[in-house]
Order: sequence, then structure tokens, then C-alpha cells
Amino acid sequence: MDGRSTRWAEHNDAQRERIVAAAIALYDEGSINASLQEIGARAGLSRSVLYRQFEDRRDLQLAVERHVLDDLMGRLTDSLVLTGTIRQVLRRVASTYIDWAAEHPRLHQLADLDAAVDGPLSQAIDRIAGQIAGTLVQGFRLGGAEVSEADVAAADPLAHGLVGAVFATVRRWLQLGGKVPDAEHLTDLVVESAWAVIDARLRAYGQALDPDAPIGALLPPGQPTLSDPRR
Repeated sequence: MDGRSTRWAEHNDAQRERIVAAAIALYDEGSINASLQEIGARAGLSRSVLYRQFEDRRDLQLAVERHVLDDLMGRLTDSLVLTGTIRQVLRRVASTYIDWAAEHPRLHQLADLDAAVDGPLSQAIDRIAGQIAGTLVQGFRLGGAEVSEADVAAADPLAHGLVGAVFATVRRWLQLGGKVPDAEHLTDLVVESAWAVIDARLRAYGQALDPDAPIGALLPPGQPTLSDPRR
């Protein structure tokens, strides 16, 4: 690609980013059904430019959903670090999500509009659930459990179930106004529910762990410390 082509590609990318940012700003302010003309005006671009960058409204909608979910998934990934206690890890992840949803209820609604199996929301849930599944298996093994291949395979639907249940809980909470319980108490409920599921699996392996003990102290002597599941 020559210099002119590179500059043109960069120009196109910049225009797409402006359009997506404008749509997100309008959605976040309450204009879920903002017209292309409104989005273009917010971005300072003509409608014809929008159609050069996106095939149709659906194409723009998907780009916005991906951007919103990529931002949320990045925050969740950063929060999924195995430091502190089990309860603190769970709370860090849950509060990151719930606080974001409380601050951006309309963007949460936007992310929830596409129920397609291969849509942005489904892909985002797959990503975070995969990270959580890996973390669970790692934690079970380092805690001394004999985890079979069948157990590893079962961790995937278990993690998807947990993530899906939390998402559905927050979605319903927002639909009811997002006020009662408040975000802090909803986080408490989510953490306790998630721990109940994890604790049940641990006990199936013959393990009974204190969720308020430092993670390092829960490992058998000589075991290495838990690594960052993002690596």
C-alpha cells in the first residue's frame, strides 16, 4: 500500500470512528432510534458520507454494538485478575459490569438488541465466559482437585450459564428502573449467587474453601501462585 492509499485508509477509518462515536453519544443520551441524518449531523458529516462508510443502518448498528461491547469486555478482562480473595475477585468483576450498566443503561439496552447467535452480544459473552471457564479450571486444579477432561468441558457451559444469568439479571434490573436494589446491593446479590455455584462445584471435588481468605493462602504448600488468566 502506497502513501496515498494509506492516507485514504486512515481518513476512512477516522470517519467511521467519528460516525460510531456520534451514534454512541446519541444512544447514550436516549436517542436509541436516532436517524442517520441525526447521526451524521452529530458527527459533522453528510448522510452520503455515512453511506460510503456503512452499507446500511444495520451495518452501522452492528459497528456500534461491537464498539460498545469491546469497551465493556476490555473493562471486564482488566478486572478479572486473581489477586485478593475469591470474593474480592468476584466483586471486582461484578461491580465493573454493574457500575457500567448503571452509568450507561441505554448502551446496555443497545447491546441487548441483537439476539443473533453470531451477533456482537453472543460473541462478547463467549469471550468473557471462555476467560472465566479457564480461570475456574485453573483454580480447581491449583486448589488440589483432580479435574478430568469431562470437567474441563463442563466448565464452558457452566461459565456461559453464570455470565448469561448475570447479564439477564442486570437487564431486568435496568428494565425495572435500576434503582432497587441499588448497584452496590445488586453486586452483593450477584457475587453471593456466583459464589454459591462455584462453591457447589468445589465441594463436588471435595474442596471447601473460604471465599474471604487470600487466594494465595488457599493453595496447597508448594503450589505455584495463580497466574493472570488473560495471558
